[in-house]
Amino acid sequence: MKSSNLFTCFLISIFLAGPAMASATNVLLIIADDLGIDSLAAFNDDPSASLPPTPTVDNIQSNGITFTRFYSYSTCSPTRSAILTGRYAFRTGVYSPENNLLVANEFTLPDALIESGVISNRLAHVGKWHLGNNADSPNTIGGWPRFSGGLRGGVADYYSWSKTVNGVTTNNYSVYATTDNVNDAIDWIGQQGSHSWFLWLAFNAPHSPLQRPPNDLHDYDGITDDGADNSRPHYESMVQAMDTEIARLLGSVDLSETTVIFMGDNGTPRRVLQAPFPRNPNHGKGSPYEGGIRVPLLVYGAAVSNGLENTAYDGLLHSADLYATILELFGVQTEEVVPEELVLDTRSFAAVLRGENYQRSPADIMVDNASGNAPAQSIMDGDYKYIGYTNGTEELYNVTVDLPEAINLLSGTLLPAEQAAYESLTNRLDTYINVPHLYSGYMDGGGKFNVEIGWFDNEGFTLYRTDDLASNAWVSVSGQEFEDNGEAALILRDPVPPVSNAFYRVATP
Repeated sequence: MKSSNLFTCFLISIFLAGPAMASATNVLLIIADDLGIDSLAAFNDDPSASLPPTPTVDNIQSNGITFTRFYSYSTCSPTRSAILTGRYAFRTGVYSPENNLLVANEFTLPDALIESGVISNRLAHVGKWHLGNNADSPNTIGGWPRFSGGLRGGVADYYSWSKTVNGVTTNNYSVYATTDNVNDAIDWIGQQGSHSWFLWLAFNAPHSPLQRPPNDLHDYDGITDDGADNSRPHYESMVQAMDTEIARLLGSVDLSETTVIFMGDNGTPRRVLQAPFPRNPNHGKGSPYEGGIRVPLLVYGAAVSNGLENTAYDGLLHSADLYATILELFGVQTEEVVPEELVLDTRSFAAVLRGENYQRSPADIMVDNASGNAPAQSIMDGDYKYIGYTNGTEELYNVTVDLPEAINLLSGTLLPAEQAAYESLTNRLDTYINVPHLYSGYMDGGGKFNVEIGWFDNEGFTLYRTDDLASNAWVSVSGQEFEDNGEAALILRDPVPPVSNAFYRVATP
């Protein structure tokens, strides 16, 4: 019996264009783990909020552009995958920290930059990976020539953790993780000389476990060495320690030649979430609400035009947009290097950094949320946000006037503008999630292997087969048959399957 153990809704064909002829600068991407907009003074002016001292982040804000409506996923792995691929979670299959395996044939940001030729192999990933647990997965799957950091979702102890460097893991590594990340970043930057480079620095902080940092990195003298996961002072001390170490890092960077991007990967954990978001019901990390998916984004340095210091941009942006933006900062357009068959959701917002008028097209952004007991999809455009749960529950909010999302507009009679927003958002969401679902794979009585999938608006599927998943060598099935069985399903058929076991996948247009 043949098996259909692997099914994907897309095909990636590696078609490599010629090198882009463009000069490049340096780009430093800094990702904080579990840091929502409620936990930084740069984004939260609620008088009841408790905020850690973050002079470095505050300086980045005062000298750069603040993006007030930047959205990520509600947990870490989907956000990292979106940045790395420029694609929404339903395309990559990376939905949650549990479903976190990035497939090897994604065309990653390092792949695109190396193909462009503008910075050769001067790329490095320092810190948290969490897109595959094999020691070499950041290199082989992510495409990073250099990796040092932790593979998993967090460190068990910031003072004793498993550090991997280019496929080699050292257990019980004893340098405080935040400090070690910056040490590695500074060392690697120093090795690049006058060449252009790209560094992805992903802190574990302030992700749990909530532990007191080294005393010289923070001012929270009264806290214990270890705090409960709901200890706001411990959480804030870790944010301040990260800010202190970022200052040390930036001291080694020429900001006249370097663009710094600072962001959070998802919202603040609900146990330490604060105003303007409610802790109950659960509105923080892991939820589709603003407290779970609206995160900090600040950009300053070389790419920010004079006169734009201490300004704000309130248009909608998605974490996937960093893919195209970073490429453009190096003078590369996605269409120059990305395989034409690959569907991208990324849109460059580099125009904002130049002071040009910019509105994302399409204007809406979509976020999957696979965490918790009620998975959902969120879609936003303008003032309005729609949340559709897989259990059929629907919610509609005007997040401009109701940031805590306390009033579900669908619980009452919709005004005309609200009704129009509801119809527009649900129609767009239907378009996004209109992907085929695998119903079954089976041998029929004639000795043919059948793959049955849900009906899809755009036909033109191709059935692919491989005998060895590890090789990633997929070939189209010769003489494949296609049938609409008249029951809202389609069948793709291999007329002469091999005698041994095989794996099948279906590619959409």
